[in-house]
Amino acid sequence: MTKKFIFINNCLKQLQERIPDSMIVKADFIRFQDGSGKVVLPTECRDQDVYIVCDVNDKTPNPYSLHSLSPDDHVRDISRTIGALKGNPARKNLIIPFQPYGRQHRRVFGESTEAADFLRECYYLGFHNILTVDSHDVNVASAISKHNFDNMYVTNELLIELVKKEKININKPENILICAPDEGAQTRARHFADRFGCNHAFFSKRRDVTKIVDGKNPLESKQYVGFSPEGKTVIVVDDMISSGGTIIETAKELKLMGAKKIYVCATFGLFTKGTKDFIEAYKNGIINKTYISNLTYLAEQSMEGIEVVDGTRQLLNCINAIHDGKENISEELENSFISVRELLEKDN
Repeated sequence: MTKKFIFINNCLKQLQERIPDSMIVKADFIRFQDGSGKVVLPTECRDQDVYIVCDVNDKTPNPYSLHSLSPDDHVRDISRTIGALKGNPARKNLIIPFQPYGRQHRRVFGESTEAADFLRECYYLGFHNILTVDSHDVNVASAISKHNFDNMYVTNELLIELVKKEKININKPENILICAPDEGAQTRARHFADRFGCNHAFFSKRRDVTKIVDGKNPLESKQYVGFSPEGKTVIVVDDMISSGGTIIETAKELKLMGAKKIYVCATFGLFTKGTKDFIEAYKNGIINKTYISNLTYLAEQSMEGIEVVDGTRQLLNCINAIHDGKENISEELENSFISVRELLEKDN
């Protein structure tokens, strides 16, 4: 069965470069003057294995409307694409690295359940497989518990680049500390710490749940929990950098506590308020370097002090594993839980 790829808008150029042109369907995402839209495909991909690839953060201006589309717009284009394909493909697969609405993964009071609702909509659209990267809360897959939902990580790629470029001495784990900026990233911090064989810590936060400022509950107090960062190389880990305020404040506090060097490692760098504050933190010696992947949209702006790591090879390996019908795509991720030392040896 032949693979066919349909890219929503102009997303993930590095992934497109890894795919033969003959496999890419040139879709036209038309926008009318009133803002409504439609999708036109040159083929219905009859009996093909179709992979719809969408980066919901893509801000490339639509050629018809000349304005950037929102995540909601991209999600609607996924539905339009399915409508244009009708029921002809043998299998419909969704590759959506940044899981939309991932931060709205639970319901409090009268809130909507965006993340779960989106996955259920994908089920109704007829997707056989859904592949995402570093889901904010993988438990949201319970919304479609009998369906194929795969969650990939680019931890290996980030670790290899970080350790090699920064010449981190993995032979002395006692000089390394992994830190989570909040309780939500504790599991990730423990995973990184296990692979280095070092200790980890986190910041415990208390928020005022009665107020919402800039879309979130304002911080009331914060407490550091764990081993001292004094004299150590500290790696702050999280799934995403949004505005970056929390990460930078975490780095500043670690610096005041005596951290020797501070690196930031996150799968997605959204930089919703730009990279200015990160560049300033880099120049002032607060953050030695920030590592992110290229699996979501990055605006054309200064990236001084920010390393962008290519994760598209791993993503394509997982797509090929799905296409080949492997029982578990974790075969392509067999290095996910080995030590950093073994990972570097395999890479060499």
